Amino acid sequence: MNRQMQDNPSKSESNSVHCSKTTSCTLETGNAGLKTRNCRLKSETRNKNQETRNTKLKTRSGQVATEFMLYISVFMFIAIIAFVVVSQLQRSEIPLQQNTVAKETGEGFVTIITLAVKGGDGFSYNYTFPKTLFGSPYKLYLMPNNDDLIMEWQGSYGNFSYSYSVPAYNYHLGGCVSEGILISDECSNMLTLNNDGENLTITQSG
Repeated sequence: MNRQMQDNPSKSESNSVHCSKTTSCTLETGNAGLKTRNCRLKSETRNKNQETRNTKLKTRSGQVATEFMLYISVFMFIAIIAFVVVSQLQRSEIPLQQNTVAKETGEGFVTIITLAVKGGDGFSYNYTFPKTLFGSPYKLYLMPNNDDLIMEWQGSYGNFSYSYSVPAYNYHLGGCVSEGILISDECSNMLTLNNDGENLTITQSG
């Protein structure tokens, strides 16, 4: 009986040892499973983060490309508007420039006639004038009786006509201007003015 009792404890110890080993193995197995699950979670999290990062990069790249195209479109629009405005300004300035040149040409005739009148007896001068304005001839109407001088010019942007006043004096016209009309591209481009104290003779040689 005592032997049996002695034998039983050894069996109990054996069982407890067996249970302890089983529990330890189970714990180890459980820890390994947790580690595997954690590794999977970390891997899945890393993959999701990478996908999110890639998505953000793609979104950012698309946004940058869209902004770049928008800037290019705005720049092209501004450039076109500037070109149109400059072209319009140039078109409006050209007639004004031509008008100014034509008007100053007529004023040149008035200045030399006025100078010849005020020069008095013995004044003599040869005045050279342009034969054309911007490639087109012009006409000068000398009106001694009305003390007026009228200039007409057919420019590329229309017909220009200017009227000037000259000093009251006795004018005599000769040569190509004997009829009172000077055509710039006909005869010579020189007027000869002679004042004898009573009359101012204006002559254009052929």
